[in-house]
Amino acid sequence: MDSITQFTKDGFRNLYRGAILFYHKKGTTLASSASFYALITIVPFALLMVRCIGYFLGNLDKTQKYLFLIGSQFFPEVAPQLLTKLQLLIKGPLFAGTNFTLLNFFFLAVSTITFLNSIWLGIYFITEDKNILSLWRILKGFVIIGMTLLMLGLIFILPPVIIYIIKFMQSNLITQFFYDNFEFLRPVMNFLLKVNLKKSYWLNSNILHIGILIVYFTILYRWLFSWKIQLHEAFVAAMAFSFSVFLGKSIFWIYIYYVRASLMRNYGDLYTSVMGVIWLFYLMCFFFYGACVCHVYKEKRESRGEL
Repeated sequence: MDSITQFTKDGFRNLYRGAILFYHKKGTTLASSASFYALITIVPFALLMVRCIGYFLGNLDKTQKYLFLIGSQFFPEVAPQLLTKLQLLIKGPLFAGTNFTLLNFFFLAVSTITFLNSIWLGIYFITEDKNILSLWRILKGFVIIGMTLLMLGLIFILPPVIIYIIKFMQSNLITQFFYDNFEFLRPVMNFLLKVNLKKSYWLNSNILHIGILIVYFTILYRWLFSWKIQLHEAFVAAMAFSFSVFLGKSIFWIYIYYVRASLMRNYGDLYTSVMGVIWLFYLMCFFFYGACVCHVYKEKRESRGEL
């Protein structure tokens, strides 16, 4: 219990120090640069994700609809049209009949590397570690693309797999055998047998998706910092990013509520697109804030001579 309390206190201190570092390192400027590159690479990145996952699942249409449904969880309800327009943009080349090959994967991945390069530059300005700018960052960029594909694949595959396993256990004679003969398994099996697949909050909410995303950003932050921070330290940064996103969505809605009329008067039909771009900027701010928290942990480990 004492170790958990100490970890929590240390975590909050480092979150505060990360915010100070974000301010001193001009994190908003880094976020602006990354947001620009995100906008010009978002179409090839979306095509890459849909084509790769759709290649294995065998259904491009279903894949792209589900992918954008997941993406909508990161955008406030006041700014959904940016994703809708993006979805329309990729439908043309996505269903144009071009077969998925290693060559078009390579070209789409190279386009995506442009955005990842802005991330590497942002990490460099935060850490001032010149090793980050080595040519290895290009290879690491391909690894990040692979990690992203794996994360999205898990989001697609895990829910139906879990539902299938629960259904199997609820209607199988083997379950009754284990229940009758292994008493220590009964609490777990009682829980599984009582699960209502149609009404279960855990299976029908985004809890599983959020959990996978937190694991993904935990691994991503460790990878970006070349494994020089511990897993639990990267986890704090991933939680800071995730919490900032979902808290920011609520605050963003309040902000738009008061300035909506002015924005519609100034931007007209482009109003929701402008909101989407602003929210993308905030997402990048949250990401670089998480990176600042990682750097605080890294500096503490260096000061203790652990690196």
